[in-house]
Amino acid sequence: MYYTPGGQRRYLTEEIERFYLHRGFSGQMGVGERPAVLAIDCINAFTNKQSPLGGDWDKEIQQINRIVQAAHQAACPVIYSHSYYDESDQGLRLWARKIRGIEALTMDSKEVALDSRMATRKSDLHLFSKYVSVYYQTGLLEMLSENGCDTLFICGFSTSASVRAVAMESPQYGVRPVVPAEAVGDRDDYVHRSNLSDIEKKFADVVPVQAVVDYLKGRGGNGRKKGREDGNLG
Repeated sequence: MYYTPGGQRRYLTEEIERFYLHRGFSGQMGVGERPAVLAIDCINAFTNKQSPLGGDWDKEIQQINRIVQAAHQAACPVIYSHSYYDESDQGLRLWARKIRGIEALTMDSKEVALDSRMATRKSDLHLFSKYVSVYYQTGLLEMLSENGCDTLFICGFSTSASVRAVAMESPQYGVRPVVPAEAVGDRDDYVHRSNLSDIEKKFADVVPVQAVVDYLKGRGGNGRKKGREDGNLG
């Protein structure tokens, strides 16, 4: 603990971490029987740095592709979600007053198309989402159920919005959320780091990308295998 020149009390990061751990936060949900990979908004509107909605996420795309490729080898489902704008939706028209850039996300535009750098296969699944949570008014739950998936590796953009929303909502559907730290990003690094830390304390397991890749490669293409005996990756 220290004090600012103005006399305000501040805590060191290590002290904050101990505070949460001492009170039972930051536990591990682990992985279940079968995972799926959800890659959120790896679309041109988000990955093009010149786009009003874009971020500098070249490194994150590389990390997402590592996970996607490992999932393909392990015969685990890969789901790409695409945000889109529907002018007839009153809620979206209201939201566009806050973020004008979403108006460009029309279904027939190249902005909603997947970034050509993504390691996609014809067998991959795609869904389209109008709001922050990819669960809301989409077929995500049905896709997970049909493929027998009880764990979701959540990748993509952005950490403070859709990644966080899916991580928060997954447990209420009985789905274990895992966030590979280097495979998610935000437009503001401080916002990214603070949200990732909070997600790890309360909602999901946040693990290194390498741990996810190693786990997927260890499945041997049979689509079903647990991680460690306790189900944890890290």
